[in-house]
Amino acid sequence: MGNNLPIGGRMNEHIWTASGTDITLRWRKAGWTPPSEIQSYKEKWKYYQELPLRSLDEQGKIEYEGTLKLNKIFRIK
Repeated sequence: MGNNLPIGGRMNEHIWTASGTDITLRWRKAGWTPPSEIQSYKEKWKYYQELPLRSLDEQGKIEYEGTLKLNKIFRIK
């Protein structure tokens, strides 16, 4: 890694931000998009979250969803 950083210019140039500042606003100005807003990422994770459901019957699917809800695991829908 050289002295050039993608955001903020050179390594010696520090941009001070107050605590509690949302740094993602600066990242977005530099062209960054969070994965939660990229459709291909959503489709990928939805596919992998649904893999366990493929081999279950209806009752098994209901129990699996209940277990996820009980353990506070959120699925991408």
